[in-house]
Amino acid sequence: MKQNATPLVGANGSGLSEDPVIVGAENIALVIYGEIEGKREGNIRRIYHAISKKELPTFKLGGRVHARRSTIERWIEQQESAA
Repeated sequence: MKQNATPLVGANGSGLSEDPVIVGAENIALVIYGEIEGKREGNIRRIYHAISKKELPTFKLGGRVHARRSTIERWIEQQESAA
């Protein structure tokens, strides 16, 4: 039986990206700030604050915040070069 389904195409035209997606503000905070004893809740609040001000490149799916690891890493590099 022949499949006529249209393949999913990402922005680069080569299909969906294999770049890992970080799910949840807590996990995004871990990527940005690392695991700092006693700072977990504050770091999560910082992530939500940055999202609300549209300062952090994220997107929502099903009510949860997501970010591509490569996008977050590029954003960090931009922050470093601007400092």
